[in-house]
Amino acid sequence: MAAAAIAGRLSTFSALRHRDFRWFFLNIGVQSFGQGIQFLGIGWLIFDLTGEKTSLGLAVSIFGVSNLFFTFVGGVLADRVDRKLFLIFCVMGNAAITLALAFLALAGLAQIWHVYVVVFILGGLMAVQMPARFALAADLVPREDMMNAVALHTSVGQIGNMAGPLVGGWAIDNIDTWAAIMINGASYLVGIFFLLMVAKPPTTTRRNSSPISDLIGGFSHAIRTPMAAVLILMSASFGFFGMAYMQVVVGFTQEFLKLNGTQTGIFMMARGGGAFLGSMVVASWGDRKRKGLLMYVEVTLCCVGLMVMAWTPWFWAGCVLVAMVGSTSIGGFWPVSSSLMQLTTAPEMRGRMMAMMQLAPVFHFLGAWPLTWLAQIWGWSIAITSGAAVLLVISVGGWLYRPMVRRMDEI
Repeated sequence: MAAAAIAGRLSTFSALRHRDFRWFFLNIGVQSFGQGIQFLGIGWLIFDLTGEKTSLGLAVSIFGVSNLFFTFVGGVLADRVDRKLFLIFCVMGNAAITLALAFLALAGLAQIWHVYVVVFILGGLMAVQMPARFALAADLVPREDMMNAVALHTSVGQIGNMAGPLVGGWAIDNIDTWAAIMINGASYLVGIFFLLMVAKPPTTTRRNSSPISDLIGGFSHAIRTPMAAVLILMSASFGFFGMAYMQVVVGFTQEFLKLNGTQTGIFMMARGGGAFLGSMVVASWGDRKRKGLLMYVEVTLCCVGLMVMAWTPWFWAGCVLVAMVGSTSIGGFWPVSSSLMQLTTAPEMRGRMMAMMQLAPVFHFLGAWPLTWLAQIWGWSIAITSGAAVLLVISVGGWLYRPMVRRMDEI
């Protein structure tokens, strides 16, 4: 029994047996720490400059539009270039543009149009690097550790997302908004060091075809492959209807829960903590079957948690509920659906298919402005509940009426 328990614990971290994945794991943790501060710091700056939640929603949607525009470019590049070197240049861009905004805020020169330009650039940088990031994670481990690697990739990201908002909230309350944004930018510089420590992995570089034909080939593969099409549709729906609240959570906590910066950081940390625990459950799942059922259970629980959270005015109860939402969404649905796509896609198509899976984060940025618009008219509770209800209907309908969805359990 003891030996079996030890083996089970080790299997939860099996991907960390591989040296390069360990360095990549640290890189994700540091960058996620900064990203956990990103929309907390930028969101607070927007409220400082305008005091309007629709301005926050517009900024997040601008990020999403840029993300959508460059996502498929990122997928093509991920299948053609040195993924490690490409990520290093992208992270350098993240650091430069974020630190520029921090210095503008420090000097008292920041204007709302500066914020809109910065989020547009950050959205594009995120879009082009994320397919390469997920494809690189798969490059660094064998097949039997792939789902574990994706889940650990998510889990360390959530550790960063737990610590980042807490530090960012403290910086806002005790120093100023610019300090939180500066910490965000500095974290990217640390992340570059860990990327440099990853040995150059074998990459799939396809020079006998044009980028346009690669892009068309990616769309064609998604359309003619039912499994890929279902996963992409689920991811897009999950992002737009269920996860848009994540990027405008500053508005929800300020206006509905009446929280300050530190309390908002704790609230966001609770979501990250829940996501970490959820991703640990997925990591321990290993290469067992029933992945499709697990994905649908996760998204259903996420919808229920969102609906209850949207009407709960108490701080600590809200923290518990947002932890549940985090565990079943970013910690559950996302690594399981990503693993299903990775496991059913040939390596030479993986970058482009993961780019299409990025419709989940893209759409939760795009969904931010409609969510804040509904919140402006009907309030945050109705706005968040409406999105969760639509996602639940789509999910249940897909499970009942699409046999292909149920066949995911065989993978």
